[in-house]
Amino acid sequence: MEKMSEDYRRREVDLKRLYLCSQGKLWLLLLLTILGAVIGGVSYQVIKATRMPITYAAESKLYISFGIDESGEVYQYYNGYTWNDLLDTDPVLDRIMEYVPEGYSRKEVQEATTAEILSDIRLLTITVEGGTEKFVREIQSAVEEGLVDYARDSAELKRIDVIRTEDPVRVYWDDKTVTAAVIGGVVFAVISCLIAAFLYLLDDAVYVQEDIEKKYSCKPLGILLKKQKGLQPYARELQADFSYILAEHKCFGLIDMDDHCIEGKEDLELVLNAVPGEFVGGDGEAGGLTWTLPKSEEEQAQDVWHAEAFDEGMLSEKELARIRELGGAVLLIPFGKDVSRRTSRVLTLLSNQDCPVFGMVISGADEDFVNRYYR
Repeated sequence: MEKMSEDYRRREVDLKRLYLCSQGKLWLLLLLTILGAVIGGVSYQVIKATRMPITYAAESKLYISFGIDESGEVYQYYNGYTWNDLLDTDPVLDRIMEYVPEGYSRKEVQEATTAEILSDIRLLTITVEGGTEKFVREIQSAVEEGLVDYARDSAELKRIDVIRTEDPVRVYWDDKTVTAAVIGGVVFAVISCLIAAFLYLLDDAVYVQEDIEKKYSCKPLGILLKKQKGLQPYARELQADFSYILAEHKCFGLIDMDDHCIEGKEDLELVLNAVPGEFVGGDGEAGGLTWTLPKSEEEQAQDVWHAEAFDEGMLSEKELARIRELGGAVLLIPFGKDVSRRTSRVLTLLSNQDCPVFGMVISGADEDFVNRYYR
């Protein structure tokens, strides 16, 4: 008897089983997703408030009057790229540096200043950025005056006029709170799903009969529902499997792996001894239970199923000898509870003691789970 099937260890993920097992925890996934979104948004705001550099920027608008070349045409090859390059050249930068206060280097001026022409080549936009308002104002003024001077001595340019000078304003990052919240929510959701999948792979609990076949290589004899409502398909299948597999062993050993042997014994005997008919002691639901009460011990031995219950933690030489006398045992495996290690231990013990195992029954199964899985 194998303690655990190798096929079970290498099993593929049963997506439907995973979904049903995780269904009751979807609220937790939603909660973690919301938590991730909140953490993402708050973290962004904190970083924005503490790490965002203090930067000021100011724009100047200059109007350019172009000169006329030898052919009488106006120079028209100036554009935004040309002006950006010109600002870094010595002829222009030298003029600008003449108006820059002492203490600022050429490199600082170059890095702080950008030129842009949006559509009309006669309209030049100069942007100056820096860490303080004072720095931005002084560099802005120097660039304006330097370009006006440069235009006077340039053959291509007739003149440059400053038509608008803006005051420095604080530059803020674009508000990405929503984006940060979405990213945080998605990250937490993905991590939660990965954790759920990992826990699923570690979950050795039994939920459906296929788990018994793959895990223990034992015969699954049927399913006992948590709330038995009569002879449903599961109860009829349980009766059929016991009648065929146990045959003449109407009295058998029952080992409850969840240490509720008395309750398990009563539930199993109730289903095995039930017959279709009038509902007894209830509200008359379809498929209700009726059980037969024998009139004699001989009749009981012949027609009524009887289980001798044993808790898995109380098995000793005496109990094992009794199981051999009965011809074997049935194991009750609790639904959704990981008892794999103790079950493997008991299977090894029964094998060593030459106690046959007829099969296993899943007890306390959730009807909604089982119905949806086999649908």
